[in-house]
Amino acid sequence: MRTLDALRAGRRYANRSEFVRDMLRGELVKREWRGQKGETVGVLVLVHDHDTRALADKLTDIQHHSRAVVVSALHVHLNAHMCLEVVPLRGTSVRGVRYGQLVPATTGAELT
Repeated sequence: MRTLDALRAGRRYANRSEFVRDMLRGELVKREWRGQKGETVGVLVLVHDHDTRALADKLTDIQHHSRAVVVSALHVHLNAHMCLEVVPLRGTSVRGVRYGQLVPATTGAELT
């Protein structure tokens, strides 16, 4: 319970119930992805150096060639060199990308 309370407090949840409910939802989303039930959605988060030769063009080409799975893209300038891309897509890593993580999400159909 100490560990649970420490995690809850660190994430600023008002009580254990809210914290446990959100953890459970996260696990249900992971299970939905593993089970491939119905439509699945997710977000790919990339941090990259826009000065890397041809990287922006490669990322744009991937998005254009993946029109069936790319719904939209958000490009944010973090500083003079680093950018953040938030893109729902599938694919392989591209040289120059410093960080990438697929964030599984859900349409909510299986969560009640």
